[in-house]
Amino acid sequence: MHDKSSDPHPSREELPLPDYDHMPVAGLEHRMRSLPADDLRTVRAYEQEHADRPQVKQMIDHRLDQLEHGSAPSGGVPAAHGAEQARPTRGRSSVSPQTAALPPDPLPHGTYDRSHPTQPNNPRTRHR
Repeated sequence: MHDKSSDPHPSREELPLPDYDHMPVAGLEHRMRSLPADDLRTVRAYEQEHADRPQVKQMIDHRLDQLEHGSAPSGGVPAAHGAEQARPTRGRSSVSPQTAALPPDPLPHGTYDRSHPTQPNNPRTRHR
């Protein structure tokens, strides 16, 4: 049997976090809390070989240190839907041209749009 914790070059398929390469860093931190130390070492080796992000490696090292000093993995499921993954929808959207918001009213004549500071009549850019 293949021991993934001792493999210095784990493959994407061996990672305990599905879709690891597409997870944002904030999502990784929460997902890693549910992993045991061996799985974290696998993720760290993969990170070292691929993206090599110092922030992620530091996060993994910190979590490994916590586990070595008595912390336990959380009861979460690493493969569960998180904030970074949309849940599958059950039906169609209720938005339609009939329910969409109305476009904004145009500005009255003689006024300027403050969001465009380069407009000729904007007092903030008028030459003195």
